This record gives sequence, C-alpha cells and structure tokens, in this order.
Amino acid sequence: MSRKAGGTLTQQQLYWLEQVRSCKSSGKSMKVYATEQGIDVNVLYAWKKILVKKGVLPRTRPLQFQQAQVVAPVSRSEWHVQLPNGVSVSFSGTMDPVTLTSVLNAASAVS
Repeated sequence: MSRKAGGTLTQQQLYWLEQVRSCKSSGKSMKVYATEQGIDVNVLYAWKKILVKKGVLPRTRPLQFQQAQVVAPVSRSEWHVQLPNGVSVSFSGTMDPVTLTSVLNAASAVS
C-alpha cells in the first residue's frame, strides 16, 4: 500500500487513481478514455468521486455554494471572510459584487 493525501491507499485505489490520472493526461473525455481502455465509464466516474472525497484528487468543479455565518454585526465597512478551505479574505471599504465574487471564487479554489 502507498501513503497519499487522505490516508493509505489500497492496490485497487492506486489502480483507479492511475486510470483517472491517465485519462486526464490523455486530454480525452472520460467516456472516450473509458471506451478505449475497456472500462465502464460509470465505474471510472465513481472511482474519481471516491478519490476526490478521499483528498487524493483535486475537486474539478468549484463548490457552487459556500456556507456563511455572521460572527459579529458589522458597524463599519471592514470585512473578514473565513472560507471552509481555511483561507481568509479581509478588506475594507466598498467592493462591487463582480470583484467580490471573483476574489471569493479565487480564494475558495486555493487548496
């Protein structure tokens, strides 16, 4: 067994990790890659999902929703946002929604 992010991987997990990585490096869609390799595409997707949850593979799509919690009422225009991935964003003054969305999306993609 091998030690990877998310814990120790079994031989089966290592096999599917290699398949998912080979698919990505081939530049082919998962469906085309699976067909060429004689793999059921649904099984390939299922293993990719397992390996992402285990933390071995990065998330390919950003989270669509972020949970927010108001820690203290804001009485001035200073902001501090703590994202679930541990990244903090702080700023003061006003910020337009497009810029704020861009900054928070970039910060949430940091691993």
